[in-house]
Amino acid sequence: MDLDSLDHVHLSVPDLDRAQEIYGLWLPGDFTPVYGSDALNAFGVWNMSGGDFIQVLDPAEPVFGASHIPSLGVMSVSFRVQDIDVGIEQAVAAGLRLRSRVGSEEIGMGKNVIQAQFYADETFSLGIELVEREIPGDPHVPMNESCIDAIEHTVADIAGPEALLTSLLGSPFDPPIVDPEAGAVSVRHPGFGLQLTAPLGAGGPVYERLQAQGPGLHAIAFQSRDLPGDVERAKACQLTVVRDREVSPGVREVEFAPESGVILRLVDRAANGSAATRLQGNGGAQ
Repeated sequence: MDLDSLDHVHLSVPDLDRAQEIYGLWLPGDFTPVYGSDALNAFGVWNMSGGDFIQVLDPAEPVFGASHIPSLGVMSVSFRVQDIDVGIEQAVAAGLRLRSRVGSEEIGMGKNVIQAQFYADETFSLGIELVEREIPGDPHVPMNESCIDAIEHTVADIAGPEALLTSLLGSPFDPPIVDPEAGAVSVRHPGFGLQLTAPLGAGGPVYERLQAQGPGLHAIAFQSRDLPGDVERAKACQLTVVRDREVSPGVREVEFAPESGVILRLVDRAANGSAATRLQGNGGAQ
């Protein structure tokens, strides 16, 4: 598929003020004013660095004229395309099923984006969306270039999802990394900021998470250039460090207790000499 970048991530949150406080630590862009209405069954805020936060009023009803959002957490990842209809055609040809196609202008929010959502059955429960930005010179920087190290999708087994997503993304994932403490193995796609994680067997936090929550987007890791400072700022917002480890030589990761259904992490890759490029990640936590 002709995908340009990781454009944004949709999150369902219980409190927009709290979401802005927490994610504002690491999203370098500004938040929009709160938008939405009772009639649209949701209120939301958008960050220029690619965070779309939605506070649902009634989980049993459609939100913003599209799909239902029954639970908190990361709902889907959105990839930027130049032409939404070409993207839909390519996705369907690859075996995905279109769930909805809606533009911001159609729901009374002005000409800005057109988005297409796909059913997750064919993508191992990974919610995928395509977005075409309609306004020339749109200032939104791709999320994988500005702040995201990886959005983690937990699956039962790595092989099938990795093969499918390698085909969809058009380039391979990094070599697998085993985490004995979590009893898990992960592969990260450096170009699009997507990570697949699966348990090595029964037992361990990842296995327990999979049993309790099923497969899904369970964690977000942000880039950091000042890990000690970023950790202190997180603690000041009442986030609790639960793990601090070296993921691989020169790559350090700090994990916080879940916040509204999302495991939050900070990752510093500076020590391993990663270049600040699109394929290796750039930007930093603010």
